[in-house]
Amino acid sequence: MMLQGNIYRNIYADIQQSFGKLWACKERGNSLEIVTPFATTSQKFISVFLTLRVNEYVVTDGGWICEGIYENDFDREEDCFSKILSHYQNSFDVQETIASADRIFYYKKTSNIQAVPSILFDLATFVASVVSAAGIDFVDKFEKENKIRFSKQANTFLLNTFSKDRIKLSTTLDSRKQIRVNAIITKSPSQISLINYITGSNPYFFNNSISKTNFILELAAKAEERIFIDSTICLIDDFSDGYIPNKISTFLNHLEDNTKTKLLKWSQKERISHLI
Repeated sequence: MMLQGNIYRNIYADIQQSFGKLWACKERGNSLEIVTPFATTSQKFISVFLTLRVNEYVVTDGGWICEGIYENDFDREEDCFSKILSHYQNSFDVQETIASADRIFYYKKTSNIQAVPSILFDLATFVASVVSAAGIDFVDKFEKENKIRFSKQANTFLLNTFSKDRIKLSTTLDSRKQIRVNAIITKSPSQISLINYITGSNPYFFNNSISKTNFILELAAKAEERIFIDSTICLIDDFSDGYIPNKISTFLNHLEDNTKTKLLKWSQKERISHLI
């Protein structure tokens, strides 16, 4: 195998010297795919991708966790999985960036070439851990599929409605990273809008989604960052099986009265520009 340039060739040699012959490499355009001996519980070997950008070496998962390449589900809105994901991100100091509505890249970077094998090892361990955790059934199968479906639809809609530089998807409001919302839209340097999605495969899960949103917005109203919040909007999935007005109206009315949020049905989603 011929590796382009001395940089990747030297890094490849350093990887094999550090970790042994079980680590293999493949060129993919301007990146180097490193196939590790780490395996997930779905029996897939982990790959990470190395790219030289300006004067930094960036190692990513290639967006493969989010894409389900390892035959894993990825539902970071599920509380248990979200806590596990945050734990591993903090433990391995892994960052993330959003490339599209349903594609998140996890990465580490360094300007020191000698540190590349170390961050490769960290990211590979992170990917293996997160993918294996994603294989655990935390919630009802149909509810998980419903949440993933609506999240993808809502994310795509927001990205098509607002410029990408104004949107942060599935992000935290506070510096302590404890108050996670589905989206934050920047209105000005000092004003933002919080957006949460509400859905459910049946009335029970729909009401749970409302209650969770109510709690999140209560916390947001007490956070130091509350001075930047201009408005809050809840996108209501009125096409879901759980949207049965006479069974959820009490919860929705309480959410609206308690948090002063604006409720917007998915069937009327085009109105969102007028609410922000």
